[in-house]
Amino acid sequence: MPFVKQRLNFRNYYVLARMHSPVGTFLFFWPFAYALFMVAYRTNLQPSALVSRLLVYAGISVTLRSAACVWNDICDVDFDRQVERTKIRPLASGAMSMAGAHIYVILLGTAFFATLTLLSSKSAVYHGIFDIAVLNVIYPYMKRVTYLPQVWLGITINWGFIVVWVDLAGASFTPWSDLEILVCSMVSLASWTIVYDTIYACQDLNDDQRVGVKSTAILFGHHLPIILKVFAAIYLGALTYTGYLNGQGAWFYSISVFGSAVHMLWQLETHNPLDSLNCKDRFQSNITLGGIVVWGLAADYFVKVII
Repeated sequence: MPFVKQRLNFRNYYVLARMHSPVGTFLFFWPFAYALFMVAYRTNLQPSALVSRLLVYAGISVTLRSAACVWNDICDVDFDRQVERTKIRPLASGAMSMAGAHIYVILLGTAFFATLTLLSSKSAVYHGIFDIAVLNVIYPYMKRVTYLPQVWLGITINWGFIVVWVDLAGASFTPWSDLEILVCSMVSLASWTIVYDTIYACQDLNDDQRVGVKSTAILFGHHLPIILKVFAAIYLGALTYTGYLNGQGAWFYSISVFGSAVHMLWQLETHNPLDSLNCKDRFQSNITLGGIVVWGLAADYFVKVII
């Protein structure tokens, strides 16, 4: 057995950072992409600058998400050992040591800080540091003290929107003039996160109740379907208003807003909270939903700036 563990060591690190499952990386990345295309549309950012910024934000998303996953598993190792779906994770199963995980999260955190140095604004760098050092550090503990960890996650996983806005708006950025856009965008993104992460949490309902993990999936109880629809409506309403504030065009409303509405309706109408495979599939489909919004924003940008 020790030989097997040593031989599989590299894969353990790969799995611990969830590199085998790109869903979370996309969910971290979409807020960066939303903000990038919105600012690019607003400021007529040149395509070459947009592509270079897109690559930088992709690197930030990957390193941030990887570090966050390792930190979560370090904090949740005792819970993970008691949950059927997570007991096979490297730390929970004993395939990796806690010391190795701590070294790994430091390395990933260092890689994240390195990507932050590629940002053009010192203020954006500070916002990025706040994201990993405060929001992501605190998140794993929220499920111990409140049934609303998804609300905190809604801020944490979407903070990239703020980072990009501060980074690209530059000298034109004034917190008060852009405050309405930033607030509306975060309300929209956080509401979306509450929907998809509640669906995700439904996979472990019985185990979470047994071991004492708190979540909105437990809090909402029998009212879960209607409450998720309320948050979906808030997401769509705030998304629409954010587009209005930013002066978005027809492609945004026809693809991003309408497409999101159709996809969200499908998710919620076909979601079965008692079927873990159904929950996993509906959660993973949010890669598509995020992509729909980006396509609409990209189409608006293309029509305005390139054509």
